[in-house]
Amino acid sequence: MSSVVVTDADERAALGAARGLRRAGYRVCAVARGRPAATHWSRSCSERVRLPDPRKSVQGFVDGLDELLKDGRYDALIPGSDASLLAVSEHRERLERSTRLGLPSREAVRRSVDKRLLLEVADLAGLAGPHSKACTGLEEAEVAASELGYPVVLKPAQSFQPVNGGLKQQGVVVIADAETLESSVSTLTPPFIVQRFERAGFLSCTGVFAEGQLLAATTSRVLRLWPPTAGMHTFSETISPPRGLTDRVRALLTAIGWQGIFQLQMLELPDGRLSVIDLNPRVFGSIALDDYAGANLAAVWCDWLLGRNPLPVVAEPKRRYRWEEGELCHFAWQLRHRRLRAAVTAILPHRRVTHSWFRVTDPGPLVARGVNLVFRGRGRV
Repeated sequence: MSSVVVTDADERAALGAARGLRRAGYRVCAVARGRPAATHWSRSCSERVRLPDPRKSVQGFVDGLDELLKDGRYDALIPGSDASLLAVSEHRERLERSTRLGLPSREAVRRSVDKRLLLEVADLAGLAGPHSKACTGLEEAEVAASELGYPVVLKPAQSFQPVNGGLKQQGVVVIADAETLESSVSTLTPPFIVQRFERAGFLSCTGVFAEGQLLAATTSRVLRLWPPTAGMHTFSETISPPRGLTDRVRALLTAIGWQGIFQLQMLELPDGRLSVIDLNPRVFGSIALDDYAGANLAAVWCDWLLGRNPLPVVAEPKRRYRWEEGELCHFAWQLRHRRLRAAVTAILPHRRVTHSWFRVTDPGPLVARGVNLVFRGRGRV
């Protein structure tokens, strides 16, 4: 049985990947940064390891991985977050002696997390992003926001920046006014992006891309987010890909130079155009939907890495995904805003739905997540 190391075992993305790998016959070693880690509580996990958080110590994380991998027992490594991906890529010479990484060049990995470059490439691929301005300070941001009109979206050029031997995460926020813009800009490392806020639907294209081919592909419509205006998928449903989308996604990924698992997030504008807003070059929170719909991304990627020549797969439409605590947060938010119908919609049961944490046959991760949330809540108090 082939063995795969999956990092970031605390997160939904790693859990979804581990479950898919186990179902495909792989043995999973899950690396976490803390306790309780949901994937460590899963029946899909054969080996449980704790290593330093790359956001706090890249060197400690890489040293730990190197020690884990050096005896050659593991056939592949899957990073579970941008921080892990960047740490692994920048220190690849130490790690790829012992296992398969499958990463494109170091420069291609850097390009894949560059949001300014993504906007340029998306335009050429026929998936132009919302009107945006790259800025280096508050004065430029104020001019850009004035030209674009409030609200605007403020996002870093890269989600993670090297700080004191670790990687500092920078988030995306919706800015309603000039006062909020000033306080939010002060938290970002320049350059950053000011982008027009579009009232539109959300579409996600996910899959596995290697040697110019989409080895697996899923298209889903995102019906709810948390936070509601600029957050993560809480409820989504697979659909048939719009005409021409596959070719445009292939062109975009080729231009960036990416190879591996990916999630491309897009706006579905009122006139029917698709507009790219983000690329996640790694496993992602809703990867359980791909597996449930017949596109087991982690297994397809590892099969390709191991030379097994997997046949291309396309996810089946009308399969649904639900992120439990995200839906509860969305429900509470709608209630606070006195939107009863929208609130009820967020908790209605659905057929043909998979969940991020819960499985009848694998209940441990949901319990671990609950314990984790309780500990975090006590920490805030």
